[in-house]
Amino acid sequence: MMAKAWKIVLAEDNPGDVFLVRRALNEHLKGPLHSFTLTVVKDGEEAIQMLDKSEASGDTLDLMLLDLNLPRRDGAEVLARLRSLTHLSGTPVIMMTSSDSPRDWERCMALGANRYFQKPAELKRFMEIGKIVADLFAIA
Repeated sequence: MMAKAWKIVLAEDNPGDVFLVRRALNEHLKGPLHSFTLTVVKDGEEAIQMLDKSEASGDTLDLMLLDLNLPRRDGAEVLARLRSLTHLSGTPVIMMTSSDSPRDWERCMALGANRYFQKPAELKRFMEIGKIVADLFAIA
């Protein structure tokens, strides 16, 4: 069986959260058949620039993990841009935020987010993002 290298983009400005997401993915996407590349962008403007380059080149990605509260342009703007691109419109997006506002959840889901992950304060619960991704890729 040929290994699939999942292309994942993480748009996150908090270095601690980047570390935890990388750790969670490494824990849950183990083994030669579950490899991945993780590209990290630090703000919404950088994320939109990456999406625009992807549009020009035709490159796809398998998943976007997207912080709602990014500097320069928020995650909702990035999500709207991603959904407007034909070649990426079906890309799964997991919105990540510390917000517990029902309005934020509704806004993200209306824009086409596949999942909404509220970042918990507890490490064990934060690590669940890796399991969510593994389940999304049906490799758990």
